[in-house]
Amino acid sequence: MNELKRQHGLFVATCFVVGFLVGTGIFFLPGSILYEADGSVPLGVAAWVIGGLMIAPCVFMFSQFAARYEKMHGFVDYSEAIVGRRFGYLAGWFFAVMYQPAGYAIIAWITSGFTATLVGMEPGSEVYLPFRFFISAFFMAMTFVVNYLAPKVPVKFNVATTVARMIPLVLMGTVGVIIGLVLNSRTEIPVYATYAVGNARGYASMFAAISATAFAFNGWQAALAFNTEVKDSKRKFPIALMGGFGLVIVVYVLYFIGITNASEQSTMLLMRGGGANFAQGTRHAFEHIFGRAGGWLVIFMIISGLGILNACCLGMSRAMYALAKRGTGPMADRMGELDAKTNVPNNSMVMAVGIGYAWLFVIFANTMGWLGDFSFGLPNFYNYSFFGLLVPIFICYALRQKGLHVVKRFVFPIIALVGAAFMFTTYWLGNMRLAILYTVMFIVLALLGMIWYKKAPDSTDSDIATPPQG
Repeated sequence: MNELKRQHGLFVATCFVVGFLVGTGIFFLPGSILYEADGSVPLGVAAWVIGGLMIAPCVFMFSQFAARYEKMHGFVDYSEAIVGRRFGYLAGWFFAVMYQPAGYAIIAWITSGFTATLVGMEPGSEVYLPFRFFISAFFMAMTFVVNYLAPKVPVKFNVATTVARMIPLVLMGTVGVIIGLVLNSRTEIPVYATYAVGNARGYASMFAAISATAFAFNGWQAALAFNTEVKDSKRKFPIALMGGFGLVIVVYVLYFIGITNASEQSTMLLMRGGGANFAQGTRHAFEHIFGRAGGWLVIFMIISGLGILNACCLGMSRAMYALAKRGTGPMADRMGELDAKTNVPNNSMVMAVGIGYAWLFVIFANTMGWLGDFSFGLPNFYNYSFFGLLVPIFICYALRQKGLHVVKRFVFPIIALVGAAFMFTTYWLGNMRLAILYTVMFIVLALLGMIWYKKAPDSTDSDIATPPQG
């Protein structure tokens, strides 16, 4: 039987949401956000809060969708039922080719930065970047093998690593805030000007800081793929989504305050940016607050990276499968198969990991400077595309869902629409050249995907769950 089983309760569902959300982004971004916020901790906090508040209504709307539609792979379900089959395919293609495999590669790359720091690899050496490339490839291969051969292990590993990755966040978000902020009482980073040469000042910089938070708030989208694997999902999954997201906002803000006030030296490293600097800056901050033992907390960050990498592999294995079950996508017959023993779409997983390796090479080429003027931030690319896809979903929901209370039909979707449109616009206001590049890239990849949509057999929307009215 090629159907995924309902096997997870509320706690595991919440761990999925928090586990997908809390990854490497929160360890990677504080320095960049502080840099864009002109060295001001309050402005940096404002960027985190604004980013969270703009995304929260989107999460809320998807929690409502989760209570109304379910078939397979939540985001595709909602896109298809609300906007239409062609748009649903585009959304699924985006997740299968751009969002999840790219995120898989990014997380492996960031985790390799902490690994290089832990083993004492010198950033300036000739072997530093090749080392990170190969260790990233190894991490990706390792999580793939575990997911492929023992699919029950990744679910348990996700729950365990969710707890582990919260340890450094909670420690720095409590002890670090008390020592760094209360005792030092520092809200401005005096060394900022040394590293801010050439940074765009004013509103453009603040918009860039807000848009950067989107990467750290990523993950709840991937958790949508598991809506049909949760028991009583129409009731429990919305609770898991909103509860998990709210918890993460609070933890992120506290961690940011603590890490940016730990010491001037660590903050200098964080604000310089780059893989080596954020890893060394983070380690130095923990050592300053917690002593020698703090340096070993980097291990928890590596565990965090491996945990979210595992979760990504688990989630993206459903992407091509979701398209195939709708009769679309490349090699639909093969992608729609489930392993007879493990009930996992292994063929879909293999293709997703292969695409992830392609994105890893793009990251490496970016870092080496091989792409020249076409160098770009991969996290920003797929976040920009994601928020763009949300806009028609919220508009169509407000226009087409008859029989709903006016608040559910218009007020909530409009608030979410404003949030999605705001986050989408921040990329244009922060860096218009890159926004244009992202638009072109998305169009090219979308047109490539439409090749397989045209070849797919016709189907109707009759197999999509009809939402209850009211």
